[in-house]
Amino acid sequence: MKRLPWFVLIIWFLLAACGESSDPACPDPDTDIILPQDESPHRTNMEWWYYTGHLWTRAGDRYGFELTIFQTFAGVGGDRQVGYVGHFAISDPQKKDHVYDQKIIAPPDVYDSFNLHVEDWIIRGNGNQDRLIADMDGFAIDLTCTPQKPVSFNGQRGVIDMGSGLTSFYYSKTRMEVTGTLTVGGTEEEVTGIAWSDHQWGDFDVFGSNGWDWFSLQLDDNTELMIFLLHYLDGTTVLTGGTFVDADGCYSHFTDHQIAALGSWESPHTGGVYPLGWDLTVPDHDLDINLMPVFDDQELNCCSTTLNTYWEGEVEVTGTVGGIGYVELAGYGPWKDGC
Repeated sequence: MKRLPWFVLIIWFLLAACGESSDPACPDPDTDIILPQDESPHRTNMEWWYYTGHLWTRAGDRYGFELTIFQTFAGVGGDRQVGYVGHFAISDPQKKDHVYDQKIIAPPDVYDSFNLHVEDWIIRGNGNQDRLIADMDGFAIDLTCTPQKPVSFNGQRGVIDMGSGLTSFYYSKTRMEVTGTLTVGGTEEEVTGIAWSDHQWGDFDVFGSNGWDWFSLQLDDNTELMIFLLHYLDGTTVLTGGTFVDADGCYSHFTDHQIAALGSWESPHTGGVYPLGWDLTVPDHDLDINLMPVFDDQELNCCSTTLNTYWEGEVEVTGTVGGIGYVELAGYGPWKDGC
């Protein structure tokens, strides 16, 4: 039998070694969520598409952004009318400035695809990339978000507890590469960045709880972490979602964690008192980290559209690994009847 040349054998050996050292594919997700079909709106009581992220200009300045569209129904049975709400915010750590706006519309029916509009604010996707467009006085974004990892399904099979015995379907795109433009003070600049996307829907009542604490962290070792702490009406708090995504994009769930607030901030706008700054430990993933807001005043008063106020802001991560993230705190300020 003819022998292969020595250099061919070496190349063959190296290719085989590379193949053996590569990480196995992630297990198939166990969920009833079907994508991309379930990106589109559902005829449920509540649904939202949530994007938060961090943008860098060519000069190196960083900005945070939030763009969210909510879908909800008012009334019961055949008398239900659909409504869409948009929230848009920009955080400027350089100036410690947080600017936001909100809009509400009532179209004749539910949108029939993942192409959502609240006036001229847009969230849409094609299964491969998502597009975000929004503007307010002096500020605007036009961003393309491309997932760098597979979708993660949170909770039990992509379902989490939302209080009062009701649940929500819930998946995340935990690391999205962002390109596009950001307008600040009327000046448009090219930006790049990183974003996180959440999509939740179900026949639940937002006010079936006393609010929640939500943490989304994108860490420097190319891993991500999500924690959803729900405040029950009886005053107790439970972890209804803890998801870790490894560097290869495989997600897993955890329950063992310790989190402690380091301080608080009282809003001069609404009187709400929010915990700010946290020590967080997740033993399963050897995480012992500190989360600090880039500045305190990142509250949105949305009583006129969603009957609540909430804090939604950028945080920086230090400890066993560094990183960046967003935190949402709901139920600490005016909430439902308190609005």
